[in-house]
Amino acid sequence: MTDIYDKSQVKTFLGMEIPFSEKTAYIKGTFEAKLGFDGSHVTINKASHSSNTYNISIPEFIVVGIRNPKFEVVNSKGEFLSFITEDIDTHELINNAMSNKTLIKYIDTNHDWLQEQATDYYQKILTSIDPEASLSIIFSNKK
Repeated sequence: MTDIYDKSQVKTFLGMEIPFSEKTAYIKGTFEAKLGFDGSHVTINKASHSSNTYNISIPEFIVVGIRNPKFEVVNSKGEFLSFITEDIDTHELINNAMSNKTLIKYIDTNHDWLQEQATDYYQKILTSIDPEASLSIIFSNKK
């Protein structure tokens, strides 16, 4: 996943913003998120109405790991009086980039693909045991 994150701040005095004191930093963030689900919460039951149908319940998709995170300041800018404004905490900006909100967005973007992969995975397992098997899969929508 690659995205640009930004933060702006201004200097205040007596609760009022000082004009032309805005500073902005832009950070490019790149990382690989490993997506999946907790397999210990998957349930597989044989359907009562058919000997070849299996009901599978798959829990919510989650981020199971992050690999190769790389963040770099790609640009910063300031207005005429920005030298009086504190520097932007880029570490805070990076932490916000890796927040649950960002990771949930990544899961949502890949949701259809994750469902296809999970269906394919369980289809292959069950048809290797029972070539006539059919699946009824329920995906959790919990977030």
